[in-house]
Amino acid sequence: MGFAARTLVEALPGPAAIVDTDGRVLVANGRWAPPLSPEGTVLATAPGSCPAHEELLSAVRTMTRVDPATELPCKCDGGTLRVAYLESDCGSPRRLVSVEQSRSEGDGAAEAKSQFLALLGHEIRTPVTTVVATMDLLRAQHLQQDVREVVDNVHRSVHALKTLTDDLLDLARLETGSLEVERGPVPLRPLLEGIIEPLQQEARSKRILLLATPAPDLPAAVIGDVDRLRQVLTCVVGNAVKFTDSGEVVVTAARDGSDAYLITVADTGPGIGEPDRKRIFAPFVQADSSANRRHEGAGLGLALAARLVACMGGTIDVLSQPGEGSQFRIRLPYEPVQEQPGRPAPTPLARRRVAVVAPSPRSEQAMLWMLIGAGAEPTPARFAEVTAGVSGVDTVIWCDDAHDPEAVDRAELVSRALGPNGRALMISTTDPRTGLVRKPGVLTAPLVLARLVATLNQERTGVRGAPVTVPKLDGGRVLLAEDNDVNRTVFKRMIQLLGVECDTAADGAEAAEKVLGGTAYDVVLMDLQMPRMDGLEATRQIRGAGSLTPILALTATALQGDKERCLAAGMDGHLSKPITLPDLRAALEPYLTKPEEEAQADPVDLSKLHELEQQLEDRALVEITVNTFLAQLDGRRTALADALRNRDHDALRATAHTLKSSSALLGADPLAEACALIERNAIAGTSEEELAGLVESVENAVAGTVRVMAGYLAGDEGAQRAAQL
Repeated sequence: MGFAARTLVEALPGPAAIVDTDGRVLVANGRWAPPLSPEGTVLATAPGSCPAHEELLSAVRTMTRVDPATELPCKCDGGTLRVAYLESDCGSPRRLVSVEQSRSEGDGAAEAKSQFLALLGHEIRTPVTTVVATMDLLRAQHLQQDVREVVDNVHRSVHALKTLTDDLLDLARLETGSLEVERGPVPLRPLLEGIIEPLQQEARSKRILLLATPAPDLPAAVIGDVDRLRQVLTCVVGNAVKFTDSGEVVVTAARDGSDAYLITVADTGPGIGEPDRKRIFAPFVQADSSANRRHEGAGLGLALAARLVACMGGTIDVLSQPGEGSQFRIRLPYEPVQEQPGRPAPTPLARRRVAVVAPSPRSEQAMLWMLIGAGAEPTPARFAEVTAGVSGVDTVIWCDDAHDPEAVDRAELVSRALGPNGRALMISTTDPRTGLVRKPGVLTAPLVLARLVATLNQERTGVRGAPVTVPKLDGGRVLLAEDNDVNRTVFKRMIQLLGVECDTAADGAEAAEKVLGGTAYDVVLMDLQMPRMDGLEATRQIRGAGSLTPILALTATALQGDKERCLAAGMDGHLSKPITLPDLRAALEPYLTKPEEEAQADPVDLSKLHELEQQLEDRALVEITVNTFLAQLDGRRTALADALRNRDHDALRATAHTLKSSSALLGADPLAEACALIERNAIAGTSEEELAGLVESVENAVAGTVRVMAGYLAGDEGAQRAAQL
């Protein structure tokens, strides 16, 4: 049965299966378990002679199109066996057999919602997968700036759609109690800065100062669930930027007593009234839910954020008044990750005395924390003070708009006050590339520590919007089993972009045939839901035939137990769609990375040939010598082979000695060493089998020697190119 049938049975909250008119189970969901018959077998009577199970097979075989659904009370667990007629577009009609458990209405509704959202996620992920992969391919190319901006916009939008899908699924898991929280290191600064960096374009378009930093007394990492916390902050910070039309959004993390730390997201948006503050953490609610609201959205993010924070043992609340902005506060348990002794934190701005001019006390505090964390000695100041000259200060940082004509005059005032030895840096809320200010230094928000330090130290910071590429792998061959034509094409291109060969299969049956057909694959990427034969069954056939080829599952579903079913079928790993280029590389790398090999010497040391030219003062004579060597090479290779075949060790030794001498003279050191091994082993009476291997090594060395020497005869430039092959 195909993926549509499996989708149907997975959508049902209880055990369910599709059977044929003979009662054979064609496809079943993950909740279909003994005493119910497994896939591929005929429905059987359950132990204990339960009347429902005894009548089940008969009900299946006698049911017609006009019969209503049959319900059979089951004594096994107090549920009901239900048999319904099912039309089929691929042959004879089928029967849908389901088990309806006796449970509370609320539990059944919650599980049904979870399954529905999981299947909805599959349907959304299928087209999203294509777009995400295509955008990754485009972003890896050199594009014109205007084209790159369009591609980046699509990339952000499709990831927003993916985030919405994931949020729906996580909300369903939370309601059914199936979401688990991990414990591990949470690097605070990279986490906070990673949240604000993707919001750069939206912040610029609104002239918003956007910055994030932990307090300098916080450890570099705390214990928590980094993925869930990132999910929470993405929602809260994204909301803050979305609803703020001007001003600033500041994200900070600081200690809150001895047992907690507090992440604060403060904005200068419209604020939230008391009635809305009480309900914004409810699902599918927006503070402005009117038909003419300015900001779109499902109203799902804050509801999920509140539940995730609760799962992590924390709290979330909001302080806000209309017209005064909002301050979301996320309080989480504080458990620091112990830093390694003897490794002090880097201080790239040590002894730097910096005056900071910020638009508000909150952004001022964040900038001071950022500079203190880098070892600087910052002090708050007003703009009038820095233009008049602040004693003991060598650097001034202030916030401005590079597109404001008056900002040019303000920059000039700061530079004049500092003098030629001072350093002035404007933090622009707009894109400085199209601004009016050219001097002094200009850095655009969002403000993150690495770019601030690099700019103050006049280091290169890289170019935003450059091609997003990933290193290639060491080669290899991958089989991609994917039934969607577009996804198959895009995934294949991504794999090839990583420097890996890729074959494809349109369904599980074809994939099994190719893996078992003799082609050596390093790894198989196997979609789970495919027609004719799904990925799980294909994997079972491959493993049943004894093949150990690594198989990684590709799935767009998020059903409970997916990963476990993949591993049980014999798969080695699990990848959820959509898949980005870095995700794909990380998944393939363990199976395609080859062990490092010792660097091999160049076939010919060209410097020796040039030394001969200088000694003889005649390049033409050296070229004659090389030509003679190459002309005699085939005869000496034949002599080695004949001596080996005749087991004439003396002739083998003599021929190897002659070839060794001429090779060493002309710089063909690998060939000379291979001949020396033959010479020594022929004298020592080594076995014929080992001598044959040594002669083969000479043949291998000859190929490189001929290539490089031919390049030398073509000229120095040709020789250098040949030596690099």
